[in-house]
Amino acid sequence: MIGGPIRIDGIAPNAQLAPEKSQGKNPERTEEVLTKDQVTVSEAAKNIARLMVEVSNIPDIRADKVDELKNTINSGTYEVKGSEIAGKMIKEALIDKLV
Repeated sequence: MIGGPIRIDGIAPNAQLAPEKSQGKNPERTEEVLTKDQVTVSEAAKNIARLMVEVSNIPDIRADKVDELKNTINSGTYEVKGSEIAGKMIKEALIDKLV
């Protein structure tokens, strides 16, 4: 509840703009202060960048392994070891439960 009439007097005195002031005694000296930006890259960052390039050049599919597996399957010499498959399935199931 408002106890009386509301007055609007204009702009508050502290909100009025102050006259422009000089930004310093000698604005011409700004040239002396300017410097060039520099970036230094650490050896670790250089190594990471180099490794990223090397990793990006590695193919996602190892054609030599795929060809070897195809030849083994086609020749009938591919052996499936049930105990290894079962062990890996159990391991994955346990990991899934933990995560």
